[in-house]
Amino acid sequence: MIEAIARVERWERGLLTISWRNQSACGHCEQGDDCGTGIVAKAWTPKQNRLTLPSEEAYPAGTQLRIGIAEQDLLRLSAAVYLLPLLGGIGAAVLAHLLSVGEPLTILSCLTGGAAGFALARRWARYQPRPLTILGDLGLPISGS
Repeated sequence: MIEAIARVERWERGLLTISWRNQSACGHCEQGDDCGTGIVAKAWTPKQNRLTLPSEEAYPAGTQLRIGIAEQDLLRLSAAVYLLPLLGGIGAAVLAHLLSVGEPLTILSCLTGGAAGFALARRWARYQPRPLTILGDLGLPISGS
């Protein structure tokens, strides 16, 4: 399970809005400040992520939640996002080449197949992390209104 600590921004009509910051592994190994990657990572401000997902439970703003996604789900979704556009582009280019439509149309078919694969991956890969644990003092769910 890949986990992160998120903070509840609001709960409204069955939709829970949470936010969290990306965590970097830099600075946790023996290299410390001598690593070029670690120096660059410290120079950039951490990215703030925001997500709205359906939730039957109403949490007060400020509640900390541990959210997670299973590793196998992440691997499956990653494979879809990378492979479907690649396979769509290659498949469309091979089909166009077999139909002998000419190089410009073969290139256009490859781009179109890749875009179609990307659209399919985007539609198929709509996975939402789920709250796992409630953390902090405000951690009790309240009834929705």
